[in-house]
Amino acid sequence: MPDTHCSKCCPVEPPKAETPVPWPVGALLALAIVGGAIAGLYALVMWAASSLF
Repeated sequence: MPDTHCSKCCPVEPPKAETPVPWPVGALLALAIVGGAIAGLYALVMWAASSLF
């Protein structure tokens, strides 16, 4: 049962929604480099496989 006294004299503030923290530029750059390396390796493997058969 809520305390009626507290709700009358002490306003209860609702909790604030957490805002997501944006990623730093270095992390995005690292992800782009890793993604490019994986895509390049995949393309190299596909080219090598197609040239063998």
